[in-house]
Amino acid sequence: MGRVRKKTTLRILITGHEGFIGRNALRVLSENHTVIPYEGDIREWKMTESYGNPDVVLHLAALAGVRKSWDDPEGYWETNVTASNRIFRWAEINGVKVIYASSSSIYEWWKNPYATSKKAMEEFATYSSIGMRFHTVYGPDSRPDMFYDMMLNNKIEYKTEHLRDWTHVEDICSAIEILLTNPNYSGIVDIGSDEPISVSEVLDTYGYRDVPFKDVVGEREITHANIDEMRRLGWEPKYHILEEVRK
Repeated sequence: MGRVRKKTTLRILITGHEGFIGRNALRVLSENHTVIPYEGDIREWKMTESYGNPDVVLHLAALAGVRKSWDDPEGYWETNVTASNRIFRWAEINGVKVIYASSSSIYEWWKNPYATSKKAMEEFATYSSIGMRFHTVYGPDSRPDMFYDMMLNNKIEYKTEHLRDWTHVEDICSAIEILLTNPNYSGIVDIGSDEPISVSEVLDTYGYRDVPFKDVVGEREITHANIDEMRRLGWEPKYHILEEVRK
C-alpha cells in the first residue's frame, strides 16, 4: 500500500518542456506546482536569476531515438551525457534534487549509441537524484518518428515480434508526480506497464494485418519493466495499449 503524503507545492525547473513527455509533464505538474521551463539549449546550460531557486530540476531534455542515434553518435553523447553532467554538477553544488529521464534501452546499453549515452548519463548522476527508466512511451501528439504516431497516421511499413512494455504518457506523468512527492527518495526506477505485448499484436489490433515482418538490428527483443519499487511508492499504471488502439 502506498504512503499517505502531505501535498507540497514545489518550484520545478523543467528541461525538454517542448518534447513529447515534457509538454505533458508541464501540463500535468502545473496543476499543483510552479513549473518553470528552461529556455535554451541544455548544451549551453546557464542558470539565471529569472529561474529563481528551484526545489527540483526535472531533466527531460535529450536526443531520443535508437535508429537516429547511429547517424549522430557524437551529438547524442554531447547532449545526453556531457550536457546532463553539467546539470548534475550544478545541482550538486547548489543542493538541488534532479529527477531525470533515462531509458529501458540501458539494459542492453552496448547495442546502439542512444542506449550507451543513457547508460553513461546514469553513471554521472548524483547520489541524491532519481533516474526514471521509461519503457516504450506512447500517447496522443507524440513525435512523428515514434511508433504510436506512425501507426495512427498509417505510416507503418513493417512489424516485428519484439515485445514492448508500452507506457502511456499520462502514466509517465503520474509517476513523476509520485516521485516528486517523495523528497527523500533516490535511486533508479523502472516505469512501465509490467505487461509486455508484441509490436505485431498491437498493429494487428489496430488493423495492420497485411504489413510484412522484418528483422530489425540493434533493438531489444523484449522490454519488461520491474515496477515493484514504484508500486511500493504508491504508483500504478492505468492505461493499456490494446484498449487505447481499439478506441
